[in-house]
Amino acid sequence: MKKKIIFILLILVVTLSIIGCGKEVSLVETKEKYFIMYSNDNISVKISNTVKDKENIYSMLLEDLQKINEFSSIHKIEIDIDEKHIIPKIEGTIKCNSNFVNTEEFKKELIKKSYDIYDNWISEGLYARIFKEDMEALEFPEYYEEHDFSLFGARFFEPFASKSEIENVQAASINLVEYIIKKGKKEELLKNQVDISDIEEWGKDKNIDLSYQKSIESLMNRMEANKLNPNIYLNLNTKDDINGFTIELRTIDKQYDVAEELEDFVLKMDTSIKGIKEGIKKDAPNFYNDYSTVIENVPKIHYYFDNNSKTQGGAFLGKGMIELKRLSAQAHEFGHIVVTDSFLKNSIQIDNMPEWLDEGIVNYLDMAYSGLIAEEMVSDLLEARKDDTVKEIYYDYDKVIEVLEVNDIDLNKLDKIIKDKDERIKIVNIVLIDGIKVIKNKGSEILVEDTVFVKDGYNANQTLRPMDEGNYIDYHLNQIFTNYLIHEYGVEKLLYLRVEDFNTLTYEDYFGESYEELKADWMKYLKENIKAIELIL
Repeated sequence: MKKKIIFILLILVVTLSIIGCGKEVSLVETKEKYFIMYSNDNISVKISNTVKDKENIYSMLLEDLQKINEFSSIHKIEIDIDEKHIIPKIEGTIKCNSNFVNTEEFKKELIKKSYDIYDNWISEGLYARIFKEDMEALEFPEYYEEHDFSLFGARFFEPFASKSEIENVQAASINLVEYIIKKGKKEELLKNQVDISDIEEWGKDKNIDLSYQKSIESLMNRMEANKLNPNIYLNLNTKDDINGFTIELRTIDKQYDVAEELEDFVLKMDTSIKGIKEGIKKDAPNFYNDYSTVIENVPKIHYYFDNNSKTQGGAFLGKGMIELKRLSAQAHEFGHIVVTDSFLKNSIQIDNMPEWLDEGIVNYLDMAYSGLIAEEMVSDLLEARKDDTVKEIYYDYDKVIEVLEVNDIDLNKLDKIIKDKDERIKIVNIVLIDGIKVIKNKGSEILVEDTVFVKDGYNANQTLRPMDEGNYIDYHLNQIFTNYLIHEYGVEKLLYLRVEDFNTLTYEDYFGESYEELKADWMKYLKENIKAIELIL
């Protein structure tokens, strides 16, 4: 008899492990003036009185929540159903109208929010597992024999994929989630902790090469994609509130038309952010030690990416926002956030800072530690060889190329350029010197005495940010000037200069020379370090 009882208990344990371990969902109803609230410690459902069929909507929702909870107990979820939410908004709370409740997308969002999952590929697989258990096994057509497999790319589906890719990605998601659960990794799956090693046997069995997946492993379990809002083409979001980012891609062009290019986009952002911080730590160790808390704890940044923007964009200091037209500006604008915005948010005042120092040091952080701007310049120079229209943006393209060649800079060897900081600095200096002549010859954007040319015809009054008289240096020239000062005095001295009191400070006080003397030394430095620079000076 005792053995029989033990046997029955074992059967019950096995059965519970198969159907899940969640308990029945029980919610307390609270009627308010404009809505009804259903809630317990983990679940909150708010249904507005504007919803006509409240009872049926609630019943459907409760049934969905019950299925999810049976699979694994719901951690936390908030739902707000109101007919005014015409466009679903998924942030901390799922805000939607009654029509959205009837969709598969809604059920997938329930899964993500119930377990705090950011991954569309996981929610896709769990949706099939929880709501379509009788689903037939899905086969993989020949797609994966010709394309890289990407869990990150699986988050994007349409509009970045063909019908074949969408079907394959969904099949992979469903099949892979089932495999991970059977492998005993259910908890890791629900905690967004799936490693490549967890799926290697699956990839081998499906004849899928995971080498590309390994190269983007850092993106797994960290990013989400959201395209529910039709007014925003795509929204990418990291789970990190510190050193994380949200990217709204308001326009999609050839740079972002497939998942693989989006992955490259995000990885380059990661690399530039890491490079700037590590560069400061390595080359300005004392400054880094004094301000490491500020440098390493940058609040989450919201990027707006719009190639059709009428402005050049930039960092909106104090708001944690950056607007970009091109990826190449990301590192530069991030530099403004790190060495200006983060300092101001930590009540480290930077009074009357000269315009040349602000733009110059940020340009250097980008050029020396990121390489995005140098990569863009190389790309533009190569494109100009084939397109006369592009060539016209240079004052003297042929001389720029000649100076590059005299200095043994091969534009076709981008990998070498990206790895060589000195070569990147030379390229940027050469192109910016040519750019100064372009500005001066535009006519409508004449440099005005006592001002600093910035961009789009805007002039910043240098006399409001004095270091001493005579410094009326333009936007591009000040960047080359800062490059020289960093070469001569070190990046640490220039970073410390940013937190000085400029009300009385002069060049002589800080550098031991007047501005005119520094400018003379700077011109001498350019001629000694860049061969044939006289051709474009």
